[in-house]
Amino acid sequence: MNQKITALISLIALLFLGNATKASVPPVAKLVEPQGNVEYRRGSSDWKIVKRTKYLFEGYGVRTGADGSVRLVSQVNGDSRQLRSESEIQIFNSEINVISGDLSESISGDASLYQSLNNKFAKAQRYTTVRRSAGIGETDSCDSKVRTIRKISISNAYPDLVWRNACPEYSYRLVIDNGSPIDVSAQSTSEMIRYDVSQTTPGDHTFRVEVMDNDGIIYIPKKDSVFSVLTADQERVILGEFEKVGDDVILRANVLEQNGLIVAMMDIFREYFAENPDDNGLRPLLIQAYQDLKLSNLREREARLYNASLNEDP
Repeated sequence: MNQKITALISLIALLFLGNATKASVPPVAKLVEPQGNVEYRRGSSDWKIVKRTKYLFEGYGVRTGADGSVRLVSQVNGDSRQLRSESEIQIFNSEINVISGDLSESISGDASLYQSLNNKFAKAQRYTTVRRSAGIGETDSCDSKVRTIRKISISNAYPDLVWRNACPEYSYRLVIDNGSPIDVSAQSTSEMIRYDVSQTTPGDHTFRVEVMDNDGIIYIPKKDSVFSVLTADQERVILGEFEKVGDDVILRANVLEQNGLIVAMMDIFREYFAENPDDNGLRPLLIQAYQDLKLSNLREREARLYNASLNEDP
């Protein structure tokens, strides 16, 4: 009996460890306004050129060439310093360490973003865990229960509602304000379903997504969700905020999130990772966006990529 109990405890421990993930942590610093030859790397990986605002995590390194310089902003205290030409730094123990060259004296800044990032990464951490049995290519296919985010905003520039593609053979009916159903055909190769609702009048509208197979409706949600169409003036303000934050993907995402444009927030993270597939430190923010939008299959896939990268030796 004792042997059976011991074996059972060992099995439970093994399963628990199989599902455990390293904690996601916010970036320590970021690079802005790169000039000339500026490169970064994670651990001992190959050096890559910095072309835009770049967030730095534990273990990252940065170097500049003879014509290179970049502003380095601490996310811990908001202070900024200039990394001058032919210099190299490394992030170690959450501090910026000079390996060679010249890093200017710091200029005081605002550390409020760091606390916000801390909260975001702590929230996203719970969704980075993956099932032990799940493989990289697996998805939760043919689950007819399609959920939608409870409240979301859209605008002319960001017009889409999205939901999980439940099965290659399933089609959908989108019902807005309890009006006539809008037929959305099956999309066998799409990882999510998108539908443009920008022609709806400004203001709040209820909606639900009904799921259909060849025999008819197989799922109707118990409650409707709500989307709010922003006015042209509201959208103009948001686009103005974009101009202020430049190419900083996190600050752009914050602007969108604060205005309820969660699909747009997801899209800018997807675009970012299409261009920067190795930038794993920011991936929990995309995982969180998938979770918010109830795209469980994509959340699981992204969490597997995140954990696989954590287990790699940089």
